[in-house]
Amino acid sequence: MKYVFSLLVVSLLGCSEGLGSIPDSELRQRHYRCQMATGQSSAEIQVCKNIKRECEQRAKEGNYAC
Repeated sequence: MKYVFSLLVVSLLGCSEGLGSIPDSELRQRHYRCQMATGQSSAEIQVCKNIKRECEQRAKEGNYAC
């Protein structure tokens, strides 16, 4: 599980567009993984906060992806 989150962190850090370009289905999966994860590192927690923020932003726009 930590390996998956490490890859996620690296991929997000290398992405200039942020989470706005992620398809709804992928965002939904990442959000679910964050909710189910335990024992996260500080970086993983920050990634999950960013994912949650993107879900909330999309919900404000009427897109309830998460």
